[in-house]
Amino acid sequence: MNNFSRLALAGLSALAVGEAHAANVYVMSSGSQQQDTAVVAALAAAGHSSFIGDQFSNFDGNENLTGFDSILLQVNYNWNSPDMPVAGQNRLVTFVQQGGGLVTTEWVLWDISAQAKFQVLNTILPSVATASYNGDAFHHLVQVTADTIINSGMPLDFEIPGDNVAGSETNVPDVKPGGLVFYSTLNSGNFCGLTGWNAGLGRVAQFSQTVGEAHLADPLGFRLLGNVIEWVSHGAAAIQLSPDTVTVRIGQTTSGGLGQISDIDGQVMRVCKFIVVNQQVAPVTVEVEGACPFGNPATMQFRTYSRQTVSGAFQMTVDLYDWSTNLFSTTAVRTDPIGTNFKAVAVNANAPVSRFVSGSGRVKARYRVKQAGPGASSAWCNDLDQAVWFVKP
Repeated sequence: MNNFSRLALAGLSALAVGEAHAANVYVMSSGSQQQDTAVVAALAAAGHSSFIGDQFSNFDGNENLTGFDSILLQVNYNWNSPDMPVAGQNRLVTFVQQGGGLVTTEWVLWDISAQAKFQVLNTILPSVATASYNGDAFHHLVQVTADTIINSGMPLDFEIPGDNVAGSETNVPDVKPGGLVFYSTLNSGNFCGLTGWNAGLGRVAQFSQTVGEAHLADPLGFRLLGNVIEWVSHGAAAIQLSPDTVTVRIGQTTSGGLGQISDIDGQVMRVCKFIVVNQQVAPVTVEVEGACPFGNPATMQFRTYSRQTVSGAFQMTVDLYDWSTNLFSTTAVRTDPIGTNFKAVAVNANAPVSRFVSGSGRVKARYRVKQAGPGASSAWCNDLDQAVWFVKP
């Protein structure tokens, strides 16, 4: 690599991603009803809604994309179909540049290199196209670039099953300047397994795999697809706001602090359960504040990325501060289970979003952790790697 640093389907619903941004996805049909059904089921299990649309060779730009956050371009079972009409490719480029998301599977890059298809679309794709491919039965993925959304619930190093559709994976050699490699794939060499970048106001992500039924039935495979759909659906227009103040209301900080919670970098603020006087309150309660440059943002999301130090039944609640009532909101609140793997928990601001920004441009949020069932130890801590807001003007 050159441009980047080295760094059973029935059970899917029980492992649903459960994060904050439920996207509405236009899925380009693969030409296989079984494959399309598996995609719909996997996206639903990850909290997303979807619609099966045209196959790529019939996508002529006249499709109504109103209300869709992102598009999943499948080029697997129908890889040898005629090229997407130029008007359709231009429509996708415009959709992304205006803030939409696009996710592609193989054989898009192979088609670009070997059959000169998707030449217009290639202008917004982050991966370098190639005709080199493999037929690996499993794909060994290793995290390269950390991202709160992409990495949510994913190990640093894992395998997912491959789907051999005239091959199972393109040996993507590199990304274009500005592209990111989220995961490398190592079975057949050191190649790019999942890439992405911002394109205009939108985002594009590319799998080097065919992402077939076996991939989608695998707990990690379906979760990764759900995470990627969420990532592209946020769009590049979202601005990250980091806190400038952190206050531990309940609990004891044993390491780290404000300087450790802006970026996902493995450096954490550890807050531990300490003296609990009131059993009804969360033993770890932390508030953060920051500055927002927009008095009335179009959207706002607060997101934490953390883990527990011991196993057990724990839950995290995140909520936004409503400046119009001078209280934490009872509607902009979310509670999710949390374990020993890093996980994102996020809450979206409901309208009117302006009430979550003070007259002086301040934003405030809170996260609380408590035990909801048996745990491996009564002495536990929460490791917070990131707590930030995402806002769109």
